[in-house]
Amino acid sequence: MMEILSPAGNPEALERAIAAGADAVYLGASVFSARAGAGNFNPEELEKAVALAHLHHVRVYVTVNTLVKDEELSGVRELLRVLRDLRVDGVLVQDLGVLDLIRKEFPDLRVHASTQMAIHNATGAKWCRELGMKRVVLARECSMDEIRKCAETGIEIEVFGHGAQCVSVSGECLFSSMAGERSGNRGRCAQPCRKKYEYDGKWGAWLSPRDVCVRDHLPELEAAGAASLKIEGRLKRPEYVYVVTDAYKRAEKNFMPANGAETDALKQIFNRGGFMTGYAFGTEDAGVIQPESVNHQGLSLGRVESVKGRMAYVRLERNLLNGDGIRFEPAGEMTYAGKDVSAGETAVVRLRDGLNVKTGDRVRRMWDTKQLQDAMAAGMPEISVDLDLRAVPGDALRLILTDGEASAEVTGEIVEAARARETTAEEMEKQLRKTGGTDFTVENVRVETSGAFVPVSMLNALRREGLEQFARARRGEFEFAGNGEAAPEARADKAGAESTLLSGEIMVTVRDEAQAAAIRRENRNLIRFPEDFRPEAMEKLAAEMKAGDWLRLPEVCEEATLALLYDWVARNREKLGGVVIGSVGQLGNDWPVRIAAGPGVPVMNARAAAFLKAQGCAWVTASLELTKEETESLIEQAPLPVVVTVYGRTQLMILHHCPARTAQGWENGHAKCRMCDSEDPRALRGHALRDEMGHSFPLLRERLPEGCLVRVMNAVPTDLCGARGISYRAAEVSTESAEETAVIMDCLEKYEKAPGEHTRGHWNRKVL
Repeated sequence: MMEILSPAGNPEALERAIAAGADAVYLGASVFSARAGAGNFNPEELEKAVALAHLHHVRVYVTVNTLVKDEELSGVRELLRVLRDLRVDGVLVQDLGVLDLIRKEFPDLRVHASTQMAIHNATGAKWCRELGMKRVVLARECSMDEIRKCAETGIEIEVFGHGAQCVSVSGECLFSSMAGERSGNRGRCAQPCRKKYEYDGKWGAWLSPRDVCVRDHLPELEAAGAASLKIEGRLKRPEYVYVVTDAYKRAEKNFMPANGAETDALKQIFNRGGFMTGYAFGTEDAGVIQPESVNHQGLSLGRVESVKGRMAYVRLERNLLNGDGIRFEPAGEMTYAGKDVSAGETAVVRLRDGLNVKTGDRVRRMWDTKQLQDAMAAGMPEISVDLDLRAVPGDALRLILTDGEASAEVTGEIVEAARARETTAEEMEKQLRKTGGTDFTVENVRVETSGAFVPVSMLNALRREGLEQFARARRGEFEFAGNGEAAPEARADKAGAESTLLSGEIMVTVRDEAQAAAIRRENRNLIRFPEDFRPEAMEKLAAEMKAGDWLRLPEVCEEATLALLYDWVARNREKLGGVVIGSVGQLGNDWPVRIAAGPGVPVMNARAAAFLKAQGCAWVTASLELTKEETESLIEQAPLPVVVTVYGRTQLMILHHCPARTAQGWENGHAKCRMCDSEDPRALRGHALRDEMGHSFPLLRERLPEGCLVRVMNAVPTDLCGARGISYRAAEVSTESAEETAVIMDCLEKYEKAPGEHTRGHWNRKVL
């Protein structure tokens, strides 16, 4: 059966996940977790959490899935040591330096590739398996076909099944970071995606997806090879964890499509204007995005029939109970205090101060107090145990405990013969069954005794010790025995010890031929990052390229598209200077040219750089989230050239939905769309998202055979052209004209600031 994996943002949520029947939970330690806003677990709480979960045969996966700086690696090492000693069932990882640390120093830890690693096709899944990872948490954007192909590589596949969805490809989002100091790659996302923006004159939450719900598609996911279904929500309340886990676990045990009551229960606990089935089941564009509202919408409760003073009379579509949360639209929310009223009747609601309610207003139930109470009242699953007691005078008191798999045996003091009245077998059994306050319930008891006197205190002590020993045995029976194999050796270093780059060279990434012509000089390496990756466009690019030009790959593409690009590279290898990898999974191909790690392969520490060197990279790109001092330290420690981006609009997000199509309300036809090709005035080209502060974020198309991705670019370029002491400088021109590109190149060579408004990014401000 497919594993139901539940979020545990704090100890209360962990208990509710276990109570609802979760097969596994994922949680974060108090450091290095991609949900720093969750309660998370300090070392003492973590030990208790693992013990409780393993007692109930629930697996525990711990997120160590943030990017870390060099000075933080010692703290990561200490955390990994704790996790190894606790025998957690898996560690989720994004940072390649952390991955390398685990493989070299903690080979017994079972590693999962976090969704932050942006693994999205079979080549990436195969690469993870070859490196010794046991599971891939696939990018949320994967289709069913891609999920199936990834599963066929032999690695465990985890997919997102319910809850909030990041609008950007995870691990490739810098919006929160560049807008302030809170980095999503370090667990502190400020969620700028949930804000309202103006697109083509219309204001809406154009970056805010609906929540995913695949409750009715579990058989298809399991048939495709998904080993685990993940429920999102480490920031959600414990009641949410229980309600959603319970629904999915019951469906996995005995599948039937959800009825209306179950669907309503899932919506009641949290929904953003309804659910979507996600990219795996073909949701596209307007089906993905909910531009009207970014918050919980509850369920429709009825409408206001009339208002008299501070009393509102509401005709109910659903039951209303004392303590329910209700929202009058647009007036606001309040807690209902009054008698229970059934659907079809009229409820009299005393309005709180400040609510200006009118006849005809829609009323929604935001929380169902009974649903919340029931979720918290549900008991933990009881663990049945059989007891076998031997109480024979002259021998030590002995108790054997077993559940059919794990067992324990404890002995007590020598049993005395009864002098006046013997302790009967029935009395002994009654005492042994007193397991209240523990996780155990006694199923069967066998007592062997005759003529013995056994004090109650002795039986109680033996029972307590026996249950403690049995709990340890039960945990030990369940725990993973590490990876079960040694980590494979990394592939040979193809780059060599010396780079062919010359000191002072400039790496320039361009989108079109006009920009390319404007920057060609002997000391400039040209990287082509075209708008269009379809076969016909790539053949045109091959004709335009000059010898030595590099190709930068898209961060995300389907397996078939990656195969086409590989074939193109192989056919043009004599002309190509090399390939800039878009995301780590692309290292899974044995490229016939030199390779390097582009901005989509995050390098925040020297250990990650060394790992990439061993994977064959000729050079790497420094994380855009490092300060000047941190970048200089990385350059000094890294065993290969580190390229620093000194000019360009930072890519903030990669979207799988198109805002232009979304604005038209289109929910299908994404792959076959030709709006931009036909110069349709409704097309994306030339458009931007504008925030309420007036900042305009250009939207750039990236065309793939399977459809377009959309790049959300920063409102202004990062400009560090005047920064000196950097051996390998990089620039990326995107929205700039050929004339503007030429001016920028001159500024780079003269170490002068480029014209126009700019930002210095994180050069002078640390990211959190």
